[in-house]
Amino acid sequence: MGTEVTVGLSRSADLRFRAKAAALLCAVLVAIGAIPPSPAAAAEAGTSAVTLCDVVLEYGESGSCVERLQRRLNELGLNCGNVLAVDGVFGTATRMRVFAFQGRNRLDLVGVVGPVTRAKLADPDEGLAVACDATVERQIRAVFPASIANKAVRVARCESGLNPIAVGLNTNGTKDVGVFQFNTGGTLQEFLPGRDTGEKIDRALSSADNIHAAYDLYRARGWQPWTCRDA
Repeated sequence: MGTEVTVGLSRSADLRFRAKAAALLCAVLVAIGAIPPSPAAAAEAGTSAVTLCDVVLEYGESGSCVERLQRRLNELGLNCGNVLAVDGVFGTATRMRVFAFQGRNRLDLVGVVGPVTRAKLADPDEGLAVACDATVERQIRAVFPASIANKAVRVARCESGLNPIAVGLNTNGTKDVGVFQFNTGGTLQEFLPGRDTGEKIDRALSSADNIHAAYDLYRARGWQPWTCRDA
């Protein structure tokens, strides 16, 4: 028995030593740039495991530089738990995620990744991790009176899928932002607090601010302003 316990402890200590040695080696390799950090480690450290290409990226483009962008956007947080497909195609989903990132970091909502957005992606003020669905529904029910809360939830679900950082692109160039899709050319300017459009968009991408503004809009104009008013 004594021998078995001694051997067991020796093996356990050996395993711990090997694990520590492996971790130390990995840290050294990351530090000298021989291997990249994992996305989880990068997020925890506030750094990125992805190096973005020094090129302008926009809707319709494809290739490895778009893949890097998609990986970086995923690093910054899973929008409603949804992983952005890393397929190298700058399609609608990628553009919507870029819009959301730009809005949350008070950049112009252009949907194009140029030098300014690329620099902010490397050192963002805010990420893209948000809670949706049940969390947002509870927030809506806490703001809207019980008599119209069900209707408010249906309208928001139809407008944005209860996604706090949903951004819709209109044919006239304006954007619809947040849970209740405030329009950058109209209702957002009137009902969201902020010193300028950038701050108003940032506030519209906060579910709490968006929902309170939506209730103010409802009290002023009823359901008429929303496309999904009949939901």
